[in-house]
Amino acid sequence: MPDQQAVSDWQPSADIEVLKRRADIIRRLREWFYKQNILEVETPQLSRGATTDPNIESFSVADRHLRTSAEFHLKRLLAAGCPDVYELGKVFRVDESGQRHNPEFTMLEWYRLGIDHLQLVSEIEGLLQYLHQDNSVTLQRISYHKFWSQHSDIDLSVAGCAEIVSFLESQGIAVPASTATSFDELQDLAMATVLADSMPQQKYTCIYDYPASQASLARIDNSNPAWPVANRFEIYYGSVELANGFYELTDRAEQLARFQSDNKIRELKEQVQRPIDHLFVDSLNHGLPDCSGVAIGIDRLMMVLLDNVKSLNEVISFDWQRA
Repeated sequence: MPDQQAVSDWQPSADIEVLKRRADIIRRLREWFYKQNILEVETPQLSRGATTDPNIESFSVADRHLRTSAEFHLKRLLAAGCPDVYELGKVFRVDESGQRHNPEFTMLEWYRLGIDHLQLVSEIEGLLQYLHQDNSVTLQRISYHKFWSQHSDIDLSVAGCAEIVSFLESQGIAVPASTATSFDELQDLAMATVLADSMPQQKYTCIYDYPASQASLARIDNSNPAWPVANRFEIYYGSVELANGFYELTDRAEQLARFQSDNKIRELKEQVQRPIDHLFVDSLNHGLPDCSGVAIGIDRLMMVLLDNVKSLNEVISFDWQRA
């Protein structure tokens, strides 16, 4: 990540009144979790393991890695016998700073025992209603497959790379040669450049049941052999991604195989391979209870909840250039 020249202005990037309003929203967040009897915890920001996801890069500090999510530690707590848990804290990802990005940001992550990903979506809707103080706020729900069918006329269960390349090019999107033969990367490119703009503006949309190849840490549902899906969802406000959630995979062998596959992809892309978090893998061997979890980018959510805010810099005290 290229570092831009630091600004000379010592003052915060956010207006003081915005910071006061942000603090009030954080207070109400904690109130909601207290009412739901969900335990607040703190977990390490530095760990020996790192995310292996080829799309996410970690900062390294000595022989540790700054967390990109609290996920592994929170699941270890559940495996150790903790009840429902949440954490509100800083995470770090090597990324450009800009209108919707800052390498250091605040994430809310929570896990509920005994429910699936769609039940968790309903709970998130309740949280949003609480924060907006408006029970009419809703999440429009649509499956990933149906969303693609509606907005691209592509049936992903039978389509190949050529169909997606043709669709992207028809929309004026140049497809890099390295992407043209990767079905998942083509889907990601289409979602980021074309399809996300099809979502209703100034409304929340939940897209659920992603392709099995994009499962990450989610379970896979094979009930439809023609289109196996990952029990996973993402939530958007307009075209901006806010949250990512899973009906959590509990199988140790399967999760380890996915991490190893990630590192093979990293090797092919000439990316640094990341150390697998074997303490997390060991916790799955001990036994992770049936659960679902979600991570929400709080700074982006603040952009939704606070009026007249156009950039992430306006809702954080000091952006990357002023840190």
